[in-house]
Amino acid sequence: MRGTMRLKTKIEDVRKVVSDFLKQQPDVRRVNVTKLAQIDPEAGTWEAEAELYVPNAIIKALGLPVSKEVLDCQQYLLRVDGQLNVIAYGLRDLVEERT
Repeated sequence: MRGTMRLKTKIEDVRKVVSDFLKQQPDVRRVNVTKLAQIDPEAGTWEAEAELYVPNAIIKALGLPVSKEVLDCQQYLLRVDGQLNVIAYGLRDLVEERT
């Protein structure tokens, strides 16, 4: 039971680190952490997937008037180490192309 509680706390800690990190990126309006997986239990390394909602770049660049902000969803993939530091991140599509 104690190990389960520790893991649960760890999951919430990782979720918070990922969310806080991504909210610091420019123009981010909303962050949803969609997946967390511990990829190396001994090192405490986690992989996370998240959705970022940012203003539509075309509408922003053209300066088009809109009554409600139009947001695009971007998928990010992140790695978090055992000390809860984000050690790698990038757009999911770009990360998957390299592997």
